[in-house]
Amino acid sequence: MSDAISVSYIQSALQTLLFTSDSLEEAQKRTSSGYKINSPADNASYWSVANSMTSDTKILSSVNDALGLGAAKVDAAYSAVESSIDIADQIVANLTTAKEDGVDQSAVNATISDLKASLSSLIKSASFGSDNWLYNSSEADAGAKTVPAYFQRSVSGSVSLSYATFDASNSTLIDTGDANRGLLTSSIDPSTLASNGTGSGKQYYLLDAGSEIATDGSPIELTDETTSEDIDDMINVMNYIQQKLTTLGSTLGTMSNRIDTQSSFVSSLADVFDKSISHLIDADMEAESTKVSAYQAQQELSSQILGMANTHLQSLATLFR
Repeated sequence: MSDAISVSYIQSALQTLLFTSDSLEEAQKRTSSGYKINSPADNASYWSVANSMTSDTKILSSVNDALGLGAAKVDAAYSAVESSIDIADQIVANLTTAKEDGVDQSAVNATISDLKASLSSLIKSASFGSDNWLYNSSEADAGAKTVPAYFQRSVSGSVSLSYATFDASNSTLIDTGDANRGLLTSSIDPSTLASNGTGSGKQYYLLDAGSEIATDGSPIELTDETTSEDIDDMINVMNYIQQKLTTLGSTLGTMSNRIDTQSSFVSSLADVFDKSISHLIDADMEAESTKVSAYQAQQELSSQILGMANTHLQSLATLFR
């Protein structure tokens, strides 16, 4: 009877030891890899879903990069337009000062010249890569520009980018091919802007970019021959330029916000995918660590029981020799 009980103990201890060893190996594998599902063999359905979502996350990352590239182009132009508005304000302020009696107009003109040089410089540098929406140096019109604006996911799950089109000919401030295509290089008739429809009869432009096709008119600058009426005309032209710059800034700002909204959505969607993937395949490290400790204790106990049973059988065998 004792012999049968000992054999039963040994069999039970062996089975427990084998089960515990397998479970311990699985738990250790999970704690070392961090995954509860590491291959299709672990759970084919979960593995397939997680693998598909991982692929989608990579696609969304590429989409977000493309949106970021588009946002950078828009932001470069928007930032330059904002600075241009500030400089235009300063030019208007200096022209207004020049109307006052006793003001040294040559000194005021020197300030205006510096402001125009700064304006020209910042517009030339308002580029991302080789793309500048404010400065056109080609013979042809600046034409339409496209930037990634949002993404679409079809019913089948495929992802595609959609693009926003922006007519850069409407945002060209300086054009070295044809001065008449640039807001700041083209001549503007102040008589069409004055409330009474009158003026000095002159046309004015703000910047001389040395364009291949020059514009008619006079530059906005102060000389000994400049009259108070001339300055009024210049101020009217500058006010018109300010309005156009403000409208352009609003258009670019709206486009930038639109892209930023899409980028935030894509980032949020990628975060959702990451969390979903984690729920499917990631191991609970705290739980798995607890299991490892428990299985190790169980393995040790099974080994002790197995050793005691073997010792008992050896003792019985000695008695019956």
